[in-house]
Amino acid sequence: MPHTLRSFLETIDNRILQIHDEVDPINQIGYLCSESKHPLMFHNLAGFPDFRLTDILIKDRHGQAAALGLSDSKEVCPYLAKQMSAGAGKSKMVSDGPVKEVKLIGDAADLRKLPIPIHSHGDAGRYLGSGVTITRDPETGIRNESILRVQLTDDPHKAPFWMAARHNYQHYLKYVAKGEPMPMAFAIGLHPVYEIMSNWSGIHKDFDELEYAAGVLGEEIEMVKCETIDLEVPAHAEIVIEGTVHPTERMMEGPFGEFTNFGFGAEGPAPVFTTTAITHRKDPIFRHMQATWFTDHQPLITLPMEATYYNRLRETQGNTNVIDVFVPPWASQFLMIVQVEARWDGQVNDMLMAALSGPNLHVKTVIAVDEDVDIYNAEDVLWAMTTRVDPAQHVKIQEGSRLHPLDAVIPEVGDEYTVMRIGGKMGIDATKPPTWRAEARKKFQRVDPMGKGDDAIARLLEMVRQPR
Repeated sequence: MPHTLRSFLETIDNRILQIHDEVDPINQIGYLCSESKHPLMFHNLAGFPDFRLTDILIKDRHGQAAALGLSDSKEVCPYLAKQMSAGAGKSKMVSDGPVKEVKLIGDAADLRKLPIPIHSHGDAGRYLGSGVTITRDPETGIRNESILRVQLTDDPHKAPFWMAARHNYQHYLKYVAKGEPMPMAFAIGLHPVYEIMSNWSGIHKDFDELEYAAGVLGEEIEMVKCETIDLEVPAHAEIVIEGTVHPTERMMEGPFGEFTNFGFGAEGPAPVFTTTAITHRKDPIFRHMQATWFTDHQPLITLPMEATYYNRLRETQGNTNVIDVFVPPWASQFLMIVQVEARWDGQVNDMLMAALSGPNLHVKTVIAVDEDVDIYNAEDVLWAMTTRVDPAQHVKIQEGSRLHPLDAVIPEVGDEYTVMRIGGKMGIDATKPPTWRAEARKKFQRVDPMGKGDDAIARLLEMVRQPR
């Protein structure tokens, strides 16, 4: 059986909050998703009787572990790093698939017929933020996937969208040079691992992100031909939107409440997607990804980032004992916390430099901590920063670096719509002295309260730890 959104939902069925009350998906879903601590399934969408809507599937390590088939949430980053280092999987063409059960072609392909919400107050309109965007390099034939923001307009078939200067933008520029429209499709409702790996940013000369995800899952992904454009899409998606991007057409796009939790940073003239077809299952589940603070939006990007850096940083000085890597959603993807055990002086500093020069534009601050610090607990990390850091010797500032185009506090360079920003990066060594200086390291070991390790009080410990 292939890994699909539905197969994943079955594995977490006992955690899903099933909501049967009528909800307005355009104006009410955003806040409900932002506030939820559980996976959600909405069954009664006002104005969209044929659809269900789901969100908040992998916002925490518990959901991420479920997506990867793990029982231990602490293994998420090391396991994904291991699977990614094994390389990409394969795709295979099939003649048909569930996503072809309903076909809306031409004028019938009205974007407004999908339960696409408004994410935040101040947004320019309804925004699709959950479509895995598929393009193909016209020279190499290799596909690329990402997840872009797409703004609905009064025209049922026209949608401006924003993209950073990455691989799909390179595809677009090649079509612009040829003076031809670029085929593009959005696949909505895939197994979360396909969504996660669509946000991977590495070089891929002979495979695409969907095939990389197939390798992580240990399967071949089944693909079908689009109805109106020369492109392949996942056969088991819930919904596919097909269309083209004209080489010169522009529309105003934005503002939009982004993962930064700000509503500005990249609004302006943008390329325009023109819909030519929509296909979907007979009973489609609309996969929503609420863009506001601490929802699925953030870990979808940070998970492949964490795994990539885990592998990269372990190679520092030939063999650095990196234990775990965490890019916390509450820091808008701009902070990375690395749990490491250093053997030599200078090893952490070199690792910090490797982290700050990594493949992603997001990371501008990296904090290194020891194995006795819980990197998922902000209080623990801040304790290490305040007790194990001398800013004069343990904080490094790097100027003149390119940073993420949506990091609005960083100065812009030029006035292109893609937005180029140049600013500073910071590395903080909040670790103890390295292991080869055992006595110095021992001084910075935290004291334990008396009674820790006493099995006789195990039952009482459970009692005092219970919330009241």
